[in-house]
Amino acid sequence: MFQTSDILKKRIYALTTDFFIVVVTNYFLMASFTNFLKTVFFHFPIHAQLFLVHKLAMMTSVSLVSLTFAYFSIFYFVTNGRTMGKTFFGLKVVSADGELTLKQSMQRAFAYLSCAMFGSFLFALSFIRKDDKSLADILSGTSVAYDITDENTAGITGTEFQLSLVEAINESQPEETEYFEQNKAA
Repeated sequence: MFQTSDILKKRIYALTTDFFIVVVTNYFLMASFTNFLKTVFFHFPIHAQLFLVHKLAMMTSVSLVSLTFAYFSIFYFVTNGRTMGKTFFGLKVVSADGELTLKQSMQRAFAYLSCAMFGSFLFALSFIRKDDKSLADILSGTSVAYDITDENTAGITGTEFQLSLVEAINESQPEETEYFEQNKAA
């Protein structure tokens, strides 16, 4: 009934890494906000300060949901299917239409939030299905695959300007074989 393939394991590791990044970011965001409240509102009456502190728990929940949705939506759309966790584990979200759209990215983020809010058992859907699709894959019409890079471009990333700069530097340097042939003759 349960299938455990290598890609499913990597998907779990990537999702766990992404959620860890979101939770740690939210923690530091809330810690800085708490520090802001303490420094700005120190002269307010104590009951006003306690009111703000009691509302901090609700604000933490709202910021966590917002940050999670923004993290996955933005990363999937801007990086064409990669988050930090998926990049680290060599995975990528692919669409049947080619590039991932903003709508698909937002649908995936919404599915992650739905799974987290309505029961973590929904994350296990990909283990039950034969096609390894999760709720996020079904809602957005995407799938997760290995991120295969071309051998010629492996390890080369950056903006067009950065890539053209690297190319120009590589063209201006003499070939190693020319250097060794000159020293051999001497």
